[in-house]
Amino acid sequence: LILALGIDDSLHALHRYKEERRNGKSLEKSAEISVKRVGKAILLTSMTTIVAFMANLTSGIAALRSFGVEAGFGVGAAFILTGLWVPLVRLDVDLWLQEKNRLKEESVDTLHMIPKEWLSNTTSKSSEYAPFVALIIIFISALATPLALNLEGDFQIDDFLDDESDFAVGVNLVNERFRDGEPGYILVEGDIANPLVLSAIGQMRENMNSHDENDPDQISRTPTGEVELIALDQIVTFIQAAMFANLVPFEESGWDRNLEDGGVGCQTTNLSHPIRGTINIPITEDRECLNFIYGFILTKGVPAAGGYPALPVTIISEYIHTDDEIDIERPWLTTSGEVPKYTKMSMRFGLSNPEQFALIEPALKQLQRDMLPFQNLSLNPISERSSIEEGFNDEEYPITWAIQTGDPVIRFVAADSMQDEMQETLLLGLVFCTFTLWWGFRNNLSLKNSFDIIKKDWVDFSIKSLSSAFLIGFIVYILIGIKEAFLVGILTIALSITWGFVAFGIAIMTTAPIFLVIIWLYAMIEIAGYGLNMVTVSIAAISLGVGIDYVIHIIERYKEEREKGLDAQSALKVVGGASGLALFGSAASDIAGFAVINQSEMGFFSTFGLFCAIMIGLSLIASMIITPAVLGLFYKKIEKLRF
Repeated sequence: LILALGIDDSLHALHRYKEERRNGKSLEKSAEISVKRVGKAILLTSMTTIVAFMANLTSGIAALRSFGVEAGFGVGAAFILTGLWVPLVRLDVDLWLQEKNRLKEESVDTLHMIPKEWLSNTTSKSSEYAPFVALIIIFISALATPLALNLEGDFQIDDFLDDESDFAVGVNLVNERFRDGEPGYILVEGDIANPLVLSAIGQMRENMNSHDENDPDQISRTPTGEVELIALDQIVTFIQAAMFANLVPFEESGWDRNLEDGGVGCQTTNLSHPIRGTINIPITEDRECLNFIYGFILTKGVPAAGGYPALPVTIISEYIHTDDEIDIERPWLTTSGEVPKYTKMSMRFGLSNPEQFALIEPALKQLQRDMLPFQNLSLNPISERSSIEEGFNDEEYPITWAIQTGDPVIRFVAADSMQDEMQETLLLGLVFCTFTLWWGFRNNLSLKNSFDIIKKDWVDFSIKSLSSAFLIGFIVYILIGIKEAFLVGILTIALSITWGFVAFGIAIMTTAPIFLVIIWLYAMIEIAGYGLNMVTVSIAAISLGVGIDYVIHIIERYKEEREKGLDAQSALKVVGGASGLALFGSAASDIAGFAVINQSEMGFFSTFGLFCAIMIGLSLIASMIITPAVLGLFYKKIEKLRF
């Protein structure tokens, strides 16, 4: 990315240097004009690109913040080295050649990649037929917008790797042969020894088994067709079966078969045993019984019984947790003689095809609805973590937090959050770019002169400033919040006084074509059958930083030619033959570079190369066709504004 931006800057600077030499200027004067004129445009392009990337600093994701800082410094370095230093190096080389009488004059008849007349006619005709071009743009945008909005988050292994690679083949084989899926977990915090919690597990399992064929079906199932949810209630059932089969291990831990409460203050139920008569088994609706069971399994595990193997403590500890130290001989108590607090538990399930984010998202939403029994046991939304102690204050509401977690869930949430953050910073970058361009195109009036102009027609100023503040503030409100929107609105009104509306209008004209490019790019991604993932979203973000550079060069050169006294059509002809030639060259080199990346067998690089090449082509269209049309429609009206 930095390489592409740096090459573009040097192409523009050197092209203008050679252009001035062909016009008969001296070496020093040609370099001065190149640095002064093109340098200003490159400064603006670098500033807008930097602020577009720096918009990532508002992200809550460290990787995006890091990317924004590194890309910003990289663009700044590219501006100094290629935008300013390269034309000066060319000047030194030419001066040395001149001293040796080996400097050749710049040829007027140089054969370019594309005839200058074609580019001149493209820009001038786009402006001349601006209404017709505008209708075509509106029509294309009307078709593209629904497609762009229809894009959904998607992550598939084939999008990132060659489908014939060993890794991709391995993933597909695992998905095909092992239907259990990748383990995911539900972490629950609160008063876990409350019998209502154990009951909620069973209710949630019933919810998960009650869906029809139209509901998401990514949760793995047992051979019987039941949802596979490994949880604490099953372990309790195993313990009851183990007690029925053999009471000896439990008697070694303090259970008394001769007492109705087992010697632990527990309510029991009498079961008939074929050898030992009746046996008292703890019930699951009693807290004291659960305290004994949980303490036993955390110190001794689950004994083997009825043909089932024993479950060691290391496995049990994955499903229930306490911070207290359990007394091994009296597991219903702590070593200090107090009743232990069981504060955490987990439930395990399987997610099939976890790399298919489009399938995982609805499955996780469905699972969240299935967790309603836990929500009914909480005073607050279970997705918001509360103090665990709150669960011990009210017997009716023992749950303080319950979330889905595990590797597949974490991957999905991280990727989905990054995509959302990148999309938000993309729009925020547009706002930042608009303010940067507003500063770059600001008027040179003093504050006193600005107030004098405002006093002459304060109603018109009020309408325009409030409209601008509302527009910018509304975007910031959607992306960040009401406080920030209010502050940005106040800032917009203040800048309207100091920088003027002419500059604001030109800034909007500069960013609008690139906004269309982003919409069109998203539409093409949808048409090509791709979804929103970190690759496609990052390309859209890059299009803001790269594409807006193309438009700035057109706008700056157009302003320069207008200041020389040329009419609109003549100015656009010069722009097309001068800046347009440099833009076409830089676009061609960038497209060729990204086309090479597209040949990679790695799906990640192939997709990146393909859509980056398309993005560069759309940016060229935006600068050579859309921008001249916008200039033809609005620039004269903006020029008529007082300041």
